[in-house]
Amino acid sequence: MRAARRTGKVVLGILLLAGTGCGKKGALRPPEPRGPLAPREVVARQEGARVFVSFTVPDPRGSKPSQQPSAAELVRLEHPPGASAPAEAEAFRRAPVVAVVEGESLRRGSRLRIEDSSWAALEGGGVGWTLRYAVRVRDRHRRSSPLVVAPDLVPVAPLPPPAGLEAEATSEGVRLAWDPPSGGPFLFNLYRAPAVEPFGESPLNADAVSSTEYLDAAVEIGESYRYVVRTTAAGGAPYRESGSAGPIEVVAEDRFPPSAPTGLVAVQEGPSVRLFWNPSQERDLAGYRVERRLGTEGSWEALGGGPTAEPFRLDDGATPGARLFYRVSAVDRAGNVGPPSEPTEILVAEEPAAGRAP
Repeated sequence: MRAARRTGKVVLGILLLAGTGCGKKGALRPPEPRGPLAPREVVARQEGARVFVSFTVPDPRGSKPSQQPSAAELVRLEHPPGASAPAEAEAFRRAPVVAVVEGESLRRGSRLRIEDSSWAALEGGGVGWTLRYAVRVRDRHRRSSPLVVAPDLVPVAPLPPPAGLEAEATSEGVRLAWDPPSGGPFLFNLYRAPAVEPFGESPLNADAVSSTEYLDAAVEIGESYRYVVRTTAAGGAPYRESGSAGPIEVVAEDRFPPSAPTGLVAVQEGPSVRLFWNPSQERDLAGYRVERRLGTEGSWEALGGGPTAEPFRLDDGATPGARLFYRVSAVDRAGNVGPPSEPTEILVAEEPAAGRAP
């Protein structure tokens, strides 16, 4: 009898616990993720005999110090030449960690890259293997972000780098030239960075360059730039390139005056003289300076009002009956004044007296 009472109490206790253990009804849901958000823009590339994976450090899941990113792990799957890489992501659960980055460099939003120093230990030096990389970030409690997979990289035999990179500031921009490696033909990628910043991941050129010269016309006058050039395998990203020639630094100075304008013509309009000329073709043109001379013995003087931006000008200070000479010089944005045009002359006619027909 006593045993029956004890059994009843135990059953009642279980029922009470079951009734009070959950205040909500509905399907069970998995716990919310607590690790960092996923890293972004994960890409792999080859530079000579080295392989790097770049990524953007994600934001933490919350504002607590323990939620800040503290480590990034690079994992790799590899498949030999001729083997097809499986599409399922579950394979990364067994993939080994090949590199780790820790410390203050893991600032939210910063762009980092991790080197895989073990890929060349694969058979054949890793050439022709399909390398599939993924990155995850851990917080200070070792909680993990989702794995983000980079596009597959198939390394090539290390390419020979170019040499002798030179850079020269010209009126059109910065002109680059280099010596190709022997055994070509080859294609090249160029990279530019401001003097105090690292090189970006995308080349300056939209398509691989087959020549050994390149004009960088998209520079700002007075700014300092660094350049490198690399031999590249055919195709775009993921990039497979040689080591770098350079860096070389150059200041985008404009010490080159524009050419002389052509086709200057002077036409009288009432008491004034209208001037026309062919527009200059310099990309950094700022305007034109117009000068006038009275007779053959006078000195050249700039017309009042300063330079004009258009290839025409009205001189409303002409003297009737005077023989006038005009010339025009182009001025660029750096303040360089080009040589003057061929002068043109005009004899300004006397105006008829008021009330009298000419």
